[in-house]
Amino acid sequence: MKRKNLIFYNRHSGNGKAEEVANWVIQELKNHGQIAEKTLAINAVAAKQELKERINKFERLICIGGDGTLNLVLTVLLKSQVQPTIGLIPAGTVNNFARKWKIPLEPKPALENILNGNQQAIDIGECNGQAIVSSLIFGSLAEVSNQVRQRDKQRYGLKIYIWQAFKKLPQQKSQPIEFFNNEFSLQAKVWFCLLSTSNYIGGRKYLKKDDDGLHLTMLNNLKLNKLFNYSYFALTGNLRRSTTLTSFDIKKIIIRSFANERISTRIDGDPGPFLPLSISWHPHFINCYVPSTI
Repeated sequence: MKRKNLIFYNRHSGNGKAEEVANWVIQELKNHGQIAEKTLAINAVAAKQELKERINKFERLICIGGDGTLNLVLTVLLKSQVQPTIGLIPAGTVNNFARKWKIPLEPKPALENILNGNQQAIDIGECNGQAIVSSLIFGSLAEVSNQVRQRDKQRYGLKIYIWQAFKKLPQQKSQPIEFFNNEFSLQAKVWFCLLSTSNYIGGRKYLKKDDDGLHLTMLNNLKLNKLFNYSYFALTGNLRRSTTLTSFDIKKIIIRSFANERISTRIDGDPGPFLPLSISWHPHFINCYVPSTI
């Protein structure tokens, strides 16, 4: 029986070349005697509905895009009874998930990785019904990042976030936040908070170990004279050795704010929900094609 593939792509990914890549993938799969169809993300709502209606007809779902495109797919699968194997052809700005799993960043070797068939069960998080593929952030960096326009993100990549940070971060302040579950409660003034599903963020390894659960790291207040300290520990993978940060691992948590203003989040590089947040951990959620050397 011929394997059935659904190709899902974000037309804004890959400098607008995602559709060209999708057409190439379909032809390559047909050359291998497989069935392939495509669907695209016109907008998030329409894409989710399209995937819900079509997903149960396919054994394999190939995403062309970055962490945000993969996030949309896995959000649909959180509510689905079917679990196709996921293949990824990276075409995002950061491609954190691809870098974590050593998935090739170019289309041809990325497709070869899928056709090789080696699979890995991957862990994800969930926030208010939305998947967390790589990371969730809130606080000052999230507020700044959410002001970046899509066309600027496409044109300038990571540089636009750095530029916005230099302009806006001095204006940001810490907010009163509560973290709690059935086992503990913590109240803190939070300037920035990161939850990640692995020890990679922004395509870099920031923690030495990748323990079971979501990794939460918070910065209570930005001190400019500590910037070198933060950078050193992050770049060397020893972030948790920094005495200026609070870090722990969790599998279920609720996060709420006591601030007067609404606090936004950013999930996998795109705007997410406002606080409060209900977050949980899904180990071995779905199988994904990764290199056999992993």
